[in-house]
Amino acid sequence: MLQSTLDQLRARLEAALQMSEARAEPWVALTNPVDPDGRVVESARNKMVMVLVGLQSDPSGASPRTTAPLHVNALVMLIANFSGSDYATGLRMLSRTITFFHQNPVFIPDPLSGLPPDNIVLDFVNIDLAQTRDLTEMLGVRYLPSALYRMRTLTFTSDAPHNLMPADQTIRTQR
Repeated sequence: MLQSTLDQLRARLEAALQMSEARAEPWVALTNPVDPDGRVVESARNKMVMVLVGLQSDPSGASPRTTAPLHVNALVMLIANFSGSDYATGLRMLSRTITFFHQNPVFIPDPLSGLPPDNIVLDFVNIDLAQTRDLTEMLGVRYLPSALYRMRTLTFTSDAPHNLMPADQTIRTQR
């Protein structure tokens, strides 16, 4: 569900950025900005990088002891991964990204995707400089201009085809 939702969101943002300023290569990459060794991922260079930075259970969700749906919010960071003479282009694309999500705060999944038909709301998340530093350090990058969004609400159900455990089994913890 996460991959499909983020792929669709990336494709819609990509289409909007291409309409505003067409180029042969994509503007948006759904990827880590750096590899595990700290090297820039080539497919992320001179692009808006969309990366999942966290998941939060939605307080309106059900108790973990039930098989009721689990409601999850996803934190997605969009990073203007442009440097040198392309830095100004990165700022322009970040501005257009913020404008796109401000004008389109509700994401309706493609009905053919197999995703639940629930609307997903995108909220801009205010973070201070220390939180920004912590997030970029967590991702293994130096500061780059970015915006953080909360995607509310992804719903995971126990009857989903990707369920990894039969419904009659529970996870046991060791004491």
